[in-house]
Amino acid sequence: MAMARTTDLAVRNQIIQQHQKDISQRQIGRTFRLTQSTVCSTIKRFTTTGNSRPGKAPSWTLTLSDRELRLFRRHIRKNRHMAVADLVTWARQSFVKTISEASTRRYIKSRG
Repeated sequence: MAMARTTDLAVRNQIIQQHQKDISQRQIGRTFRLTQSTVCSTIKRFTTTGNSRPGKAPSWTLTLSDRELRLFRRHIRKNRHMAVADLVTWARQSFVKTISEASTRRYIKSRG
């Protein structure tokens, strides 16, 4: 098994600069002798977080009131065979708040 190699910040910034110049990921990987998956994950991290450093993206915590949370859990229980996308749509319409599919899945998982 090959040992994982870390990519330093200067190389990550150069990858992002090359990507912004519309150079393909494969070509960027060849230039820096990195795998295409490393280049892809660096670019993806930059586009989602705005930062090239590895680590978790700063996330917003969902702020549902206790009443909204009870209502949402009750709706999940009653409609347990409903698709997650439909549950998200229902929650967004009912609470007039942005709720992600990940948060919905977390609520479903906590309900068992």
